[in-house]
Amino acid sequence: MDSRVLRYFMPTLVFTILLKYINRTRHKSKALFIVALLAIVLSDFLTFYDYDAYFMWITILTSTYLICSTLIIRKYLNKGKLKAVLFLSVFIGFLLASYILYSVLDLIINYLPEGMLLFVLFTALCLLCFVIICAMIYVNDNYDHATFLLGSVLFNMFHMGLSPINEFISYNSTFTVLIVISHILAIYLFMKFISETKVIKAEDVKEKFF
Repeated sequence: MDSRVLRYFMPTLVFTILLKYINRTRHKSKALFIVALLAIVLSDFLTFYDYDAYFMWITILTSTYLICSTLIIRKYLNKGKLKAVLFLSVFIGFLLASYILYSVLDLIINYLPEGMLLFVLFTALCLLCFVIICAMIYVNDNYDHATFLLGSVLFNMFHMGLSPINEFISYNSTFTVLIVISHILAIYLFMKFISETKVIKAEDVKEKFF
């Protein structure tokens, strides 16, 4: 599809995921997730309408999605003390995620529209916080559907890292296909996790690390 079709197709697809989420959770729907998906609906429209002209708003809306998602997911994090092995695993994940973000920023920094660096840095910080919290939840291994969360994180990083490279440096239709697929999978898997997984109380968690 060309951008004229995608600017309507993508928001419609995201809105369909939102309707599926509301249908699954009904009165237990999280308002933050609804706000997050509405921000993505608008962001996707602007992305395929004129990425360069509306880049500031795209970063703001993307940051809104990441902040809302982080606030939602932190409830699944066991607030008890993490064991040393967890600290090590999360720390390694933090370094890898930071390096990937740094590499992308270093690559696109000279191609960004004027005055957009702070917006990009803020979005990168929001993404890093989201990735770290999700990594801690996954490594804790307290939830049956934690792989959904891991998949969502990986697809989010891929889509958010590749999008500006594809738009500002070297456009490729194959990259666009991969970005679109990873974008939708990231949202869908995250929706699956928060709609199918119940928060576990700290006293119900069995120790798995010694």
